[in-house]
Amino acid sequence: MRSFLTFVVWVACVFATAQVDVNRVVMTVNGEEVKGADYYRRMEFLPGVGKRMGAGFTEVPPGLLTIDQMVTDMLILQLAKEKGVYPSDLEVTSEMADRNRDNPDLLEIWKSSGRTEEELKNTIRIEMAQFKIVTFGITVTDQEIDRIYKERASEFLIPKQYKLSVVVVVSDAEKAAVEEDLKAGKPFAEVAKARSQDVSKVSGGQYGTVPETALGTEIRTALSKTKIGETTPWLNTSANDAPAFVKFRVDDVTAEKKEELTPQLRKRIRRNRMLDLGRVKNEIGKEMGAMRRKAKIDIKQPELAKAYQKLIEAYLSQPSTGG
Repeated sequence: MRSFLTFVVWVACVFATAQVDVNRVVMTVNGEEVKGADYYRRMEFLPGVGKRMGAGFTEVPPGLLTIDQMVTDMLILQLAKEKGVYPSDLEVTSEMADRNRDNPDLLEIWKSSGRTEEELKNTIRIEMAQFKIVTFGITVTDQEIDRIYKERASEFLIPKQYKLSVVVVVSDAEKAAVEEDLKAGKPFAEVAKARSQDVSKVSGGQYGTVPETALGTEIRTALSKTKIGETTPWLNTSANDAPAFVKFRVDDVTAEKKEELTPQLRKRIRRNRMLDLGRVKNEIGKEMGAMRRKAKIDIKQPELAKAYQKLIEAYLSQPSTGG
């Protein structure tokens, strides 16, 4: 349920950026029109949406969540300017290029939800500003990175990985049919296409490459005893009275290894170390609390203005904000 609520909030925030005329028809349902004004009003006060407050979860309408997030983002950027660490356009462009190298589809995925490249850059700027505030005054040297890489070797291990194919069936009779086909010499992919009840059947049972740490104990044990090109015994993965029996074929195995100390890994180690030190040295919660206290925020919608005031009072009462 909480994941669903997070999704609802995300959808609301995405569509809140759309330029919809209040008199324009947003959609029709069986010929009945929904206009922009009704759409916005419904979106502002949609029930069942909320955010975590302290140790609990409080229902908060999307309109208020959007205002709160926008205010927070603006205050973060304003605080960054006050501290002289506001990310420049060049820094944002460089960071975006780094992210594109790590994920070439980043911009395409972002735009597929209706958002613009400029909005992505603004999101990156806010994230960079927050990082700079948290890590203000923190320096991590190359020598310290080398030390961390050496002393914390276990943190940089890439776990053993299995490239697998799979057949999934739901009865003993189906298990027997699969065994008969395999003993007759039929290729595993052909058997998977013909017999498997899993969606992977369309690709001949290709399950992909999976880190050992993502697998359950029983499956890991079975795979550890299975050579490349061979199949595991049947594994019972039934749940909630829904029978399911799985047989994997091990297509390849990649042994556990330590990550190379590449420039990308150095950047990740430096960033994480700076955050660890910054969270101890700098109190961003109190700084943001001070920013909220002195901020002059005029919300024109009376209902949201009143609700926002209560939300901020609750926020400022938390110890982390210096309340």
